[in-house]
This record gives sequence, structure tokens and C-alpha cells, in this order.
Amino acid sequence: MEEEKRMYEPLKGVKVIDCSHAGSGPSCTKILTEYGADTIWVEPLKGTSTRSVFKYDFYATGKRSITLDLKSDKGMAVLNKLIQHTDVFVSNFRTAALSRLKLTYEHLKLINNRIIYATITGFGEEGSDADNPGYDPVAFWARGGMLVDFAEKGNLLHPPIAVGDIATGQALAGGICASLYKREKTGEGSRVFTSLLAQATYLNHDAIIESQYGEKYPKCRCAPRRALLNTYRCRDNKWIVITIPSDFDRYFPSLLNVIGRNDLIGDPRWTCIEDTMYEKAPELVEILDEAFGKMTQEEALAALEAIDAPVGKVQNTKEMMKDPQVLKNNYLFEIQSSDSKALMIPANPVKFADKNCGVVGFKRGPRLGAHSVEILKEHGYTEAEIQDLVDNNIVSQC
Repeated sequence: MEEEKRMYEPLKGVKVIDCSHAGSGPSCTKILTEYGADTIWVEPLKGTSTRSVFKYDFYATGKRSITLDLKSDKGMAVLNKLIQHTDVFVSNFRTAALSRLKLTYEHLKLINNRIIYATITGFGEEGSDADNPGYDPVAFWARGGMLVDFAEKGNLLHPPIAVGDIATGQALAGGICASLYKREKTGEGSRVFTSLLAQATYLNHDAIIESQYGEKYPKCRCAPRRALLNTYRCRDNKWIVITIPSDFDRYFPSLLNVIGRNDLIGDPRWTCIEDTMYEKAPELVEILDEAFGKMTQEEALAALEAIDAPVGKVQNTKEMMKDPQVLKNNYLFEIQSSDSKALMIPANPVKFADKNCGVVGFKRGPRLGAHSVEILKEHGYTEAEIQDLVDNNIVSQC
């Protein structure tokens, strides 16, 4: 198996210090790494908390690891020296911790006035909850409204893990790239920041806006907002999802023909798009439930695809991982994980001219402190100075 495979690298030459843990910060620097940035993950001597989860290799592949005791003056001196030569600093430590460690933007811009200083918090920079611990299920799903309103009426979603982390990290990575572009024009560094709650608010835009027009949440599939934007169970106990939010006059007669209900074409109950999509949605769901319950999933998909209706099969994660469309587009690739398992992980979803862009390699994430000595030498430390840092438990090496 090929050891390293990097293709188009739009961020080649950009140096990143990753001073983060859990999921949101590492997911941001993961994207920068996939686009060619040289990312140094600064970890405590015992390792970042991200190492304790089985998704470590997803977050870490392509990065370099250095361990530092940031509670010591010598450890902070090393980090400050690294910061002198970096382009981007990323952290999701709480604001009070960054202030205590003198890792605020005000501190770092005195060391390097060209630095892009990027941070993620749970709940934002202001307000009484600004320095509260904010993990994905708490700050993104629960506080952002989606744990309730994305579930079936009367239930809550089981909190998904890391979806909000990844979304927030992606958003911050975009802000970092914009800041780097600005620096190319002005020569000046800048601060960019976001939060899990901010991203949840942004992604929940539909419910936020619709609720101000009288829409009620949460929904259930038997009484959805729109019958033609809903899921339906087929005869083989498999599901399809239909998404016809517009072009009602174009699709509805053809849909009725597909399900063998030509008798309803021209029926005054279904001639008003607003009634059909809203007030009469439960009645139409009953009709569609009965019709699709007589078809297999394959039959329903073929019939709806024949009229060019936006339709898809509902599949679980294991089925998605075998989906020919996913595999054909290189949305998954294989690495050798930390436990020597052949592990499939997602590729960066954004591609450039090269379809392999964002596939950073086929090797596991770095072992703890694997690059400590290498990084210190790059920043001018002598063998004796490095040994002193190791002997005094400021730095560890693999």
C-alpha cells in the first residue's frame, strides 16, 4: 500500500499550530491539513483527549505531534517559539484557560503580528454561558433546538456525536482561508472565531424562519409539513424519501399516475398547492402510504425516477459505505488505523481540479510525541537543549 499520497495542495506552505482537543478544533485543522498545510498538533504529555476515542485517526492523519507541558514556563517558551514561525493558531480551549496560559490573540499578536488566530467555543464570546464547557450534544444539538425539532413529535433524537463539531470546524476552516487571503493583500494577521451554538443556529435556519410564519415544530411523518417532502415505507419494509418542494403542477399528476390513482387527477381536493402541501398533508400521506406499501423499494424508485421526481432510497450507514455512488466518487478511503485495522474514513467533501484532493495519505495518525524532536530541531533547538527538555519532562518523544 502506498505510504503517502498527496495531490493538489492549495494550502501547501501554510504552517498551523493545533492547540485543540475533542472534535471541533481537530476537525478544523484536519481540513487545513488535507489541503496541504503543515499542522503541528500540540498535545499534553499524556496526549489530547481525542486520542481516547476510536476516531482519532480520522482527526489526526497527516498531522505532526509534539508534546509540551504548557503549565511550565519552559513549555510555554517552546510554544511561543513555534508561534513565531506559524501562520495559523487554532484552539477550542475555554476563554479563561487561554487567558490563563497567555494564549489570547492580544498575547500572540505581540509574538507574531501576521498570525491568524482562530478559536471555537461552545456558546460564544459573550453572555453568562460564554465560558461554560460546550460539547457537541450540549451546545449544538440540545441548545440549538435540533434535538427536539429534528425528532418525531413526542420524542427526542438520541444526541448524535461530532456532527456539530465537524460542521463548526468546517465553518472555521473557511474563515481561516478567508483570513489568509486577506493577509495576502494587507500583510496583517487577524482573529476569527465561532461557536457550536452559532453553527447550530445557522444550520437550523429553516425552522427559525418558518416558525415565525406560524409553522409548528416538531413534526411527525403522518402529519408532515408537506406530504411530498416525506418518507414512505415500501412492501419489503424498506423506505424511500420524496422531496418535491416545488413544481407541484408538473409532478403531482405524474405521481398520481405512477401510484395508480389517476382517479384523483383533477379532484378539487388536490388542485390547490397550499392545501395539498399543508392542510391536507395528513390525508395525502394516507393515500401515499397505501400506494407505496404495495411496491418494493426498487419498484417505487424506478417508477418515480421515470418521471424525474426527486426521490432516494433511505439507507443506514453500513449500506451507505457500500453505495456505488459513494465509492465511485472517492468519498471514502482506506487507512491503516492505530490498532492496525484497515479502516475506511471519509475524504474531505470539497474537491478542486484533482478528485483526490483532501485524501491526505494512507497512514495512521501520529504516535504521541512522534515529531517532538523533529519539530524542535526545525525551530533551532540543539541536541543538548532538546535533551534538557526531555529530562525535565517538558517534552516527551515517541
